[in-house]
Amino acid sequence: QISQTSLFLLPHFSRHRLRKISTKMVSSTSKSDSKHVERQTLNSKTPKNLYQIGGLQVEFPYQPYGTQLAFMSRVISTLDRGQRDGHCHALLESPTGTGKSLSLLCSVLAWQQNYKSRLLKGNLSHSKPAPEAAADPLNHGGGFIPETQPSDTPLPSNAEATKKRAKIPTIYYASRTHSQITQVIREYRKTGYRVPMAVLASRKHYCTNRHVHGKDNVDEECRLLLKDKGNIQCSEFKNVSKITAHPSLQPRGHNEVHDIEDLVKVGKNVRGCPYYAAWTMAENAQLVFCPYSYIVNPVIRAGVEVDLKGAIIIFDEAHNMEDIAREAGSINLEEDTLFKLQNELEQMSVGQPMIYQPLCEVIEGLISWIGRKKDSLAKRDFQHYFSSWTGDKALRELEESNISRECFPILLECFTKAIRTSKEAEMEP
Repeated sequence: QISQTSLFLLPHFSRHRLRKISTKMVSSTSKSDSKHVERQTLNSKTPKNLYQIGGLQVEFPYQPYGTQLAFMSRVISTLDRGQRDGHCHALLESPTGTGKSLSLLCSVLAWQQNYKSRLLKGNLSHSKPAPEAAADPLNHGGGFIPETQPSDTPLPSNAEATKKRAKIPTIYYASRTHSQITQVIREYRKTGYRVPMAVLASRKHYCTNRHVHGKDNVDEECRLLLKDKGNIQCSEFKNVSKITAHPSLQPRGHNEVHDIEDLVKVGKNVRGCPYYAAWTMAENAQLVFCPYSYIVNPVIRAGVEVDLKGAIIIFDEAHNMEDIAREAGSINLEEDTLFKLQNELEQMSVGQPMIYQPLCEVIEGLISWIGRKKDSLAKRDFQHYFSSWTGDKALRELEESNISRECFPILLECFTKAIRTSKEAEMEP
């Protein structure tokens, strides 16, 4: 089973820029190809448009252009290499309007479907790509071989037992904004593939509780309503199962492929919580759409228990990755927030000192450190004081507030446990 495979999608850069950042897996397309692809319409769709690409049968809703075939071939060869070597990363670049999202979804879902089929037949163990894949002309950007009918191979009687022993790789499709995720889901609707899916988003986008929705502190208000497990104040939370079991979200239902807005509509109809319904659906999903931060930020990823082991990770609009990584490593804190946090951690430490006491001591150290440094800050503008340090200087300053390289792993572990404990408390009926 593959360990992890990452696909980074980029818009079109100049050739000079591309040579600096690309790998062997880059596929580029021309402006003329872009115009041709934009003219593709659903009217060109025929039943079961199957094409032999990279040794796999890939269903595509239109007759693909050569650039799309080359793109899909690169995706499949990346996944094959990931299965063989344990991990693989590819940088895939194509101009806007060339159908790269649709090409990506069709190829990666075809690969996942093929993986599932081989898994059920029990012949997947560390298997290399089929010989025809190595000789496939598409690995060099060549032509295509259309197929009219898929091959139906009967499954052996022990298929279910084999299925339980291995896991189908989950596809995580990450994008920067929710509007971009909605656009990708629109492309997913065009494909002939349907797998269990989920769309992860914040409470701000999902909450339907009329007393909480629209407030600035939705997360905190939600936690307060769920704080008392014996007397939960949110009726929507109690009806999560009404969403997950809703007929429209089941296979062949009209919301089987859904976005945030669709799930919110279902939640309002049954008075259930779309936020917790989405997380429940993600537990068994084979295709998960989510923001960058759920993948890139290790603290958020661990706190919400996103498991990337054996996953296929797709970063759309990957030219934003530097900014996203910078944001994941940055934080703005106000002194009043630290005082409030200190009081809360002191209360939590009484019941679970092993988790909360180290965190409380860090906050106390930060508050004390800020008090000592106030007089040494330079004034930038009205009510704005600052101090700028080099990396080494910053490390020394952090050590003064009891945050060092040695203790950081312990603090991170405590923080992760605290988030997990809070999440488990919210999920309990």
